[in-house]
Amino acid sequence: MLEAERAGAKALVVFMDAYSRNSEEWKVLRRIQADEAHNCVLIGELLKRAGEDYSHATGEFYDKAVAVKGNRQRVEFLIRGLRWAVQRFGESLPRLSPAAREVLTRMRDSHLRSIAACEKVAGLLPK
Repeated sequence: MLEAERAGAKALVVFMDAYSRNSEEWKVLRRIQADEAHNCVLIGELLKRAGEDYSHATGEFYDKAVAVKGNRQRVEFLIRGLRWAVQRFGESLPRLSPAAREVLTRMRDSHLRSIAACEKVAGLLPK
């Protein structure tokens, strides 16, 4: 999940370049990018507390995401990635300690907000 969050954060930086700085679309993507980057920190901290080593690699989502052509198509691809993450978070919750469960629940909820925001942005973009 850490590599996937990292991939999302990096892909969003690329996506943001397609919009003028401080446009509504840019602002939405910037907020989501900040959440993704923050999630990387949170997952890293969970792994450290558990005494686990973790990768500094970027997940395959990045290459797939930046290969998508078209702003709307990229946002729609991001939505699919966010939904995938929500599903993975939900699957992992029962196996986690209460503290980790709380962190991942907040991440899942931020992804749900990001999906809603992306759906609004996608609706504004030409097909």
